[in-house]
Amino acid sequence: MKKKGWQKNVKDMDCRYKEFLQLYGFCDKTVQDGLLERLKAQPRPSVLCGKPVPMNLNQVTYGMLDDLRTATAEKDPAGACAKVLLGVEPEELLLEDVNDVFGFANFVTAELTRINKIFQSIKVSYSKEEIAAGVRELDFGSFGVLDWYARRMGITNQNEVRDVAWVRIFQCMRNDAMKNEYERRLAKQYRPKKSNK
Repeated sequence: MKKKGWQKNVKDMDCRYKEFLQLYGFCDKTVQDGLLERLKAQPRPSVLCGKPVPMNLNQVTYGMLDDLRTATAEKDPAGACAKVLLGVEPEELLLEDVNDVFGFANFVTAELTRINKIFQSIKVSYSKEEIAAGVRELDFGSFGVLDWYARRMGITNQNEVRDVAWVRIFQCMRNDAMKNEYERRLAKQYRPKKSNK
């Protein structure tokens, strides 16, 4: 297939993901950039590999959310994410329309960005003293969240927490963060005020 025909196929949305992977490397940089720019704008498909694609990731478990975050760093992120979210093997994507595959990848990326922002919105503000003492070294990532929630709920097996909806874990984190901030403010109110004498 000549480059001209290759461009025409993608433009006309008549290209399988397998063909895209095979031919992309033969395109010059300008064509590659144009293709990627166009594919990055593709919307979420309603179905991929015969499986319905959810409207959002609000219903996934914390374990799936964690696996999706890891999957985005894989050599084939679209395939890895499809395996986690849809339960299909990466090879099954090869026969799908390239626009649908990229639309799926775009959707997962946008949802993960949205969810990460939600979690960042409840970050605790630390005092200078806490920062100097190294409080930021106590961020243990996903394992820390699993461990915290398991202890909070009296769960002895941390793997069970992976099956809990991430929105539930977030709400508990939010509640605890709000309570901690209140207790800090209250403690500040009870501190003896310095005399100006």
